[in-house]
Amino acid sequence: MLSREKLLNLKKQYMTDSQSLAKIDVVIQTLAALDHQQLPLHRLPNLLEDVKSLSRHPERLLLDNALAELRETLIVNYGLWFLPNTDWVKDLARFAGPRPIVELMAGNAALSAALEAQGHVVKAVDNLDWSGQDNEHPVPWTTVSKQAALTAVKESLRKADDPNSQPIFVMAWAPDTNDDDWQILQYLRSQSQPFHLIVIGEKNGATNSKQFWQEADLELNDVLNQHYRAFDMIQDTVYLVH
Repeated sequence: MLSREKLLNLKKQYMTDSQSLAKIDVVIQTLAALDHQQLPLHRLPNLLEDVKSLSRHPERLLLDNALAELRETLIVNYGLWFLPNTDWVKDLARFAGPRPIVELMAGNAALSAALEAQGHVVKAVDNLDWSGQDNEHPVPWTTVSKQAALTAVKESLRKADDPNSQPIFVMAWAPDTNDDDWQILQYLRSQSQPFHLIVIGEKNGATNSKQFWQEADLELNDVLNQHYRAFDMIQDTVYLVH
């Protein structure tokens, strides 16, 4: 896994490679921010080289292998499977407008904490059962209601006075080990009224259930994707789901 010491040693090895140094520096800054429960200000670049680039710069293979460990470092050390940034959080808050946001399967609720810092009304929910995961000990950045995601959806919709006051539901990196995401989508559709469900995940990849991806009607929204990009081999994307 990545540590400050390992990254500083890599800086010494790549002192004459400005492109590599820039990648190392942004990861150092990101981990330093997370140490203080703060998100990076901007989205990370894609940290990994493609095959063509590595064939031209084989000396970068050592760095490429090291930076590929960032995802595991985020999960194990910080309990973060998904890494938002401040620019993207602002985009999300603007997209939501006056509507509250409910972060489903929130985990350590880094996103909810950042939205609260922007003055947005947000509720984070998670069942907080992390047993069997790479990080089994949640340390939430803000208050998390211990609640199943589908239960939270039903409760939030019951409390909404009218369709215009309905919350926006955000679900990032839902597990691929159950179909909770599909159950949530089915329930929202069954209500016969407009809904907003934002999903951050890798289609037919590392996140979400197979049935969810088969059944979901996905929309790529430019506003919600302008400051969010994959930083490694997992191509997670922001979708509006209908």
